[in-house]
Amino acid sequence: MQTTTPSKKQKIVRMLFGTLSLSSAIFVFQACYGPPRDMGLDVHINGIIKSSKTNLPIKGIKVSIDNHSQYTYSDTTGHFDIYTEKADTCIVKFEDIDTDKNGSFTAKDTMLNIKNPVEIVVSLDPR
Repeated sequence: MQTTTPSKKQKIVRMLFGTLSLSSAIFVFQACYGPPRDMGLDVHINGIIKSSKTNLPIKGIKVSIDNHSQYTYSDTTGHFDIYTEKADTCIVKFEDIDTDKNGSFTAKDTMLNIKNPVEIVVSLDPR
């Protein structure tokens, strides 16, 4: 059996292919799982949104940080989680955008003094 050693050109092609494969894998991982949180630089805000009339959780309320493009929605148990950059205060907005689906609730803005993490319970008034 005859064995041949790879040429210099073949070694370069293999090294280039290996590097591109690793770069592609890292890109796919980041695209699927997102960039890592800024360790210690982001503040975690979480809480529950309830109806002020029935005290039951409200699903589908849009939660956003003022002057930021990020937002989230409350789940079936009224819970939400969102991150924002560290600051002394921030304004969190709560909006019922699905209106009649889960009842209709008045929008509310809340100014928070930021500590890490922040846990709040928000009551929204029915319209």
